[in-house]
Parts: sequence; C-alpha cells; structure tokens
Amino acid sequence: MTDSIAMGGRTASQIAGDQAMARLADRLAAMTPAAPLELTNVQALSMPRPSPAVAAALSTSAKISARAAERARRSRSVIGLLVDGFVGACSLIPYALAALALRLTLARLFFLDGQTRVEGPRVPLTVQDFDFSAVLPMQVKAETVTAFITNIPPLPVPPALAAYVVSYAEFVLPIMLVLGFATRFAALGLLVLTALFGLYIVPDALWTAHIYWASMLLVLVSLGAGQISIDAIVRFIARR
Repeated sequence: MTDSIAMGGRTASQIAGDQAMARLADRLAAMTPAAPLELTNVQALSMPRPSPAVAAALSTSAKISARAAERARRSRSVIGLLVDGFVGACSLIPYALAALALRLTLARLFFLDGQTRVEGPRVPLTVQDFDFSAVLPMQVKAETVTAFITNIPPLPVPPALAAYVVSYAEFVLPIMLVLGFATRFAALGLLVLTALFGLYIVPDALWTAHIYWASMLLVLVSLGAGQISIDAIVRFIARR
C-alpha cells in the first residue's frame, strides 16, 4: 500500500511537471513572433522610453541636423536656380540652328579645298558683295593627280583614283550638307576624307585641325541635319 501511494505521488508530480513545462512552452511560443517584428502605435507606446538625458541629446542632434540641411538646401537652391536658368537659356537655342551652322561651316571648308583641285567653267554668283562663285569640276587638275602620286605616302587605293574621288567628293558632299540632303551620308563621307587627310595627306594637322573637323562631323552623323533641311521635309512627307 505504501509503495502504491508513493508510486501514485510520483506520478502526480510528473504530471504536474509536464503541465508546467507545457505552459512554459506555450508562453515562449506566444512571445516569439512568427513574422518580422512590426510595431503598432500601441506597441510602440508600450515600449520603454529613453531617459530624459538621452531624449534631450537626440532632440538636440535632430535640430542641428535639420538646421544644417536647411542651410544646405538654401545654398543649393541659389546655385540650382542659376544652373537651371542657364540650362533653360541654352535650351532656347534649337538644334536646327546649331546643325545649320555646323553644316555651312563644314561645307565651306571642304568645298573651298576641293575647288583648288579641279578645273572647269566658273559660275559667277554674287549676293550683296558676297562672292559665291564656283568652278564646275569638269576635270581634275594634273597637279592634283601628280601630288597624290608623288607627295603622298602609299594609299589603300591607287593614287590617281584617290585624287579623283577626293576632288569630286569635296564638290558633291558639301553641297549635300548645305541643302541638308542625305546629311548623315554626306557627313560620314567627309569624315572618311578627314581620316584620310589625317593619316596620309597632312598627318601633322591631326591635332590642330582634323580632330575638330571630325568632332563636328560626328555630331551631324549622330543627330542629323535638324529641321532646316531637305531631310526633314522628306521625313515629314513620308510620315503623312
């Protein structure tokens, strides 16, 4: 009988211990969040607040940061207004005018150089004391062919053929630039001529002239002739 009571007592203790462990496990499970902790307003208010000294230090730091940010914003706003005003003023210049200026400048440069290589009848054209007379390229000068044969290092093509190609290209392609007709093609052709000049004909002028010609021609190759051109008229008609 005594052994049975002791055994029964041990069983009750074990049961009580198991129940206590189960309750503890339930409490730990309830305290552990199943998802990332997201504090609501009530939970945030229930959290312990920092001491008055810490709160004062944090408040002072926040005020100093706010004043510094305000000063930076004010100083940047003045600079920003100046920069925005300058950019806005520059944007008033349309690309069509810039492209027209590039086209006329480059066309004049290559056209006058090509006029020295050809001979033929001269067409007089004068507009208000401005002489736009031009020599029609009926044939290439003998001096031009001789210069390509004797004075120029070996070219990838025969020198006589190069003389004819360069001479006629410097007549046709500049006119295409002025008219804005097939502008990207014309600019690309003149860019090839510029590379030919820089590599074979006048290598000393690569960094004094040819690099600037190439830069301007790349703008036209990339962006085209602009709105003041035959290309723009053709695109307008094609889209209708």
